[in-house]
Amino acid sequence: MSSFARRYKGWLLALAIPVICLLIAGAVSLAVPMPDEDDFNVVHWELRHVPGKWLYLTGQFFGGGLSREDEDERLQRFLLLTDQIRGVEVAFAAGDADELQALLAERDELENDAEAIIEGRLTAVLEEAGLESSLPFFPAARWVFPPVDVEFDEPPRSLSISPRSRIELIERRPLRPGLSLDEAVEREAEVESAGNVSALVGSLSGAATYPSIVAPAGDYRRLVSVIAHEWVHHYLFFKPLGIRYYNSIELRTLNETVADVAGDALAALVVERYPVPADASDVEPEPDRPTVDVDAFLRELRLDVEVLLPAGQIEAAEALMEKRRLELAAQDVVFRRINQAFFAARGIYATSPGAVDPTGEQVRTLLEQAGGVGTFLRTAAGFTSAAQLDEALQSGG
Repeated sequence: MSSFARRYKGWLLALAIPVICLLIAGAVSLAVPMPDEDDFNVVHWELRHVPGKWLYLTGQFFGGGLSREDEDERLQRFLLLTDQIRGVEVAFAAGDADELQALLAERDELENDAEAIIEGRLTAVLEEAGLESSLPFFPAARWVFPPVDVEFDEPPRSLSISPRSRIELIERRPLRPGLSLDEAVEREAEVESAGNVSALVGSLSGAATYPSIVAPAGDYRRLVSVIAHEWVHHYLFFKPLGIRYYNSIELRTLNETVADVAGDALAALVVERYPVPADASDVEPEPDRPTVDVDAFLRELRLDVEVLLPAGQIEAAEALMEKRRLELAAQDVVFRRINQAFFAARGIYATSPGAVDPTGEQVRTLLEQAGGVGTFLRTAAGFTSAAQLDEALQSGG
C-alpha cells in the first residue's frame, strides 16, 4: 500500500478536523492573554489554510494518489529545491531575484504532494508502532488519531521572557511570522523596559497548530523529525500529559522533551523504511563544522551563570554571556543574543544545546527501556507529574 493510500485510509476523519482545529487553536490562544498587533493570530491562520488543505486531500482521495517511484521523485525534488532556495536566500545580496522566484514557484507546485507523502509515511510508521486508536461507536476500526497533518509555511516567531535575577521561563508568546530584525529588537526593548526581565525573540522550526506549521527544510530526516515532534503534541493534547502542558514548567519541559525524543525516533524509522536517495550531482558540499563543541560550551556557560545570578551578580552574569557570545561568533557560531531568556527558552527542551536539566537523559532512557516508540509514547502520555518519570524508570519502564 502506497503512503498516499495509507494516508487517505482515514479520509472520513476529515469530519473531525474542524473540531481538532478549534480545540488546538483555542489552547494556543489561551497562551496569549494580551493580544497585540505582533502576536500570531492562530485562528486567522487556520481559516486561511484548512479549506485549501482539505480540498487538496479530497482531490487526491478520488484521484488515486502516486506510485512509490513518483513519491520519491517529487519528494527528492522538493528537498533539493528547498536547499537551493536557502542557498540563494543566504547570498541574496549577490543573488538573482528572478532565480529565487523561479525556485519558489517550482517548490510551491510540489508542496502539497510533499506534505501528503510525508504524512502518509509517518502514518504508516505510527500504525506499525501500535499508535492507533479506536473511534467511538466503531471499536473495531483503528486509526492514527489525530491524523498526521502538516502545512509547510513560515512558523510564528516566539517571544520568551525570563526574570533577570534567575533563569526561568515566565512567559512565551507566539509572534507573527516575518517579524523583522528591527521589530524583534524593538519588541525585546519594550518588554525589558517594563520590568526587571530579560526577553528574546527567536525562530521556531514548527508549531503545533492543526495542521502543524513546519518550516520547509532540505534535510529529509530533520524535516520528518520536526513533523513527528508536532504530531506528538497533537497526540498528547488528548492525553493526561498534554492536558497538563501549562500546569508547571516541569511538565512543559517533560512534554517538549518527550516530543523531541519521540520525533527523532519516529523520523529514524521513516527514513529507514522510506529512504530518498540524494542526487549526488546536485548536492552542495557540507560547510565546515565549527571547531568548538557548542553543546559543551553553552552548558558550561549556563552553569557559570547559575552561580552568579543567585549571588545577585546580575550584571556580571550578563557581561559573561555577552563575552561568551562574542567568542562563539569569532568561531562562526552566531547567536544574536545570549541572555537569561535565551537559556530559559532552551531549558524546556531538555535535549537542546546548553540544557542542564536531567530530563533529557531520563526520557531517552525511558525510550530504551520501553523497547519501542509506541510503548514509550503510551507510557509517557499517561504521566500527570514529572515525578512519574522517575517512578517509570525505577520500575523498568
